[in-house]
Amino acid sequence: MRNRVIAVLAALPIVLGGAPAIAAPTAQDETRYVALGDSYAAGNAAGAYDTTSGACRRSTRAYPALWAAQHAVSDFRFAACSGATTADVLRQQLPALSRNTTLVTLTIGGNDLEFSDSTTSCLLPTSTDAACDRALDESERLLREELPQKLQETHQAIEKAAPNAKVVVTGYPHLLETGSQSCTVGTPARRMRFNSLTDETNELTRELAEKQGFLFADVRDPFDSHGICTTTGRQEWITRLTLPTWASFHPTATGHAQGYLPPVTAAING
Repeated sequence: MRNRVIAVLAALPIVLGGAPAIAAPTAQDETRYVALGDSYAAGNAAGAYDTTSGACRRSTRAYPALWAAQHAVSDFRFAACSGATTADVLRQQLPALSRNTTLVTLTIGGNDLEFSDSTTSCLLPTSTDAACDRALDESERLLREELPQKLQETHQAIEKAAPNAKVVVTGYPHLLETGSQSCTVGTPARRMRFNSLTDETNELTRELAEKQGFLFADVRDPFDSHGICTTTGRQEWITRLTLPTWASFHPTATGHAQGYLPPVTAAING
């Protein structure tokens, strides 16, 4: 009995004081975590790439690696890869899952909609309104006709491969701010339509994730006013056209730390 009383008293300051913003890793919190997805999960443009990941360009500053570093993760498998589609997740990344997996994060869908073609057609200095409209029309068609089934199949496969895992699906940020008339990255109308496509993608992803019983992390609010062409004086958390080109139009290291990580953490804790 005396030992029980001591244990209860020892726990009281923690209970009354509340949990810290970033808890120190403890053995009791051990997690077997697998991160799936595309370049937004891998961390293109965040720097500090794992040299063993090759063309996947997995960054130690990407939100999955940041979350794993802040928690007692007994097994972290970073399977996300630059350029991945839902088909790539099913073929190449799913084997990282098992019945022992306790946490999965997933960022996917942009490449299925050919986002890279849309950015090239809409946001480069040489792009035209006609080319942008054609690219976004095709992305919207893919969103309506193909992406729902692809996401559903991916979600079902994840649940089957990791039936004991909590699964958090993330959305995408707005890459662009629409208020500036002087910004040379696309026109205000093109930026607005591109963001609209992002919103439709996020809402579809949220709907299908929650239908599967997964959690959804919406990253749009923390990225608000930090997109390309911001007029608020805030830092842009999305890279503009840069070299190497694969880093263009992706979240920076700050975007991962302050834009992606907080909503992902909140979803996991929730």
